[in-house]
Amino acid sequence: MANTTKTSVANSLPDTFISEVRLKVQEGPVMRPLVNNVNLPTGEGGQWEMTELTRATAVALADGFDMIGTDTITDSTLQITPTEFGAQLTITDLAKNQITKRTDLIRQAGRILGNSMQTKEDIDLLTQLDSFSVALGSAGTALTPGHIMAGATAVKGGGQVAGAIVAGTPEPGPDPLNAVFNSAQFHNVNKFLVGGSTGGTLAATSIAAPSAGPGFEALTRGYRGKIGDASVYIDNNLGKDSADDAKGGVWAKEAIVQVHFMGGPNMEEQRDASMRATEYNIVMVKGVGEWKDAWGREMLFDAASPTS
Repeated sequence: MANTTKTSVANSLPDTFISEVRLKVQEGPVMRPLVNNVNLPTGEGGQWEMTELTRATAVALADGFDMIGTDTITDSTLQITPTEFGAQLTITDLAKNQITKRTDLIRQAGRILGNSMQTKEDIDLLTQLDSFSVALGSAGTALTPGHIMAGATAVKGGGQVAGAIVAGTPEPGPDPLNAVFNSAQFHNVNKFLVGGSTGGTLAATSIAAPSAGPGFEALTRGYRGKIGDASVYIDNNLGKDSADDAKGGVWAKEAIVQVHFMGGPNMEEQRDASMRATEYNIVMVKGVGEWKDAWGREMLFDAASPTS
């Protein structure tokens, strides 16, 4: 176990004047407001479940003849079992008392632990984009506004294939629709929108701004505007593979479900007198699942660092 001692924060001890102590910069919680968040109440078991019933199909009838056949109601279900995640910092009394007072080490420890949970949640939700069975794009392909609009159009249409349309059976992806890419993927789209070397023709004014309201700052932290039916966000927690490609996505908010047990992260401290130190623990119990595969598209596109 690695404890936080005065040696580990020696550079911050006030043998010289320290004007400011900063935390490492990290991506904000972009994904959480873009999916369906639900809570598994305490005392209701360890598994969350959502069930859906099938529908009936109306057919033409002949006068005087009984209806032939009957529809059967069946159900399908999504089950999500939340998993525990945790992080811990142990801070010795000397480290707490000798570090510069401008740091407020305990408050910063809380921020660091909280940020670790935000990052874990964000990365897990980004990984879920890879679960959509239909992918647009390919390795090495530059992302364009057309690709984003194509993904959103497919989601809005419910993923119906040619020749399979039966009146009333498509299940269109419900609004709102979201799209997430990292900065390197979206660079080519930016060039397109401003008429760069890719020959774009869309005016910048076609990018709509969101309305202000509760949670506006968090919701719009990575917001880049609306392209077609999808609101586009940038999230640089979206990693790329060894070939500089990344898997973003376009999806209906209801397509991805995130379940939290007891509402979210819980922080607790525990004193260890013999060590002259205090443990600071944070635990989060959550799970993620896909509700409707047709309501999302994986978007595999080039994410190499741009040079122009």
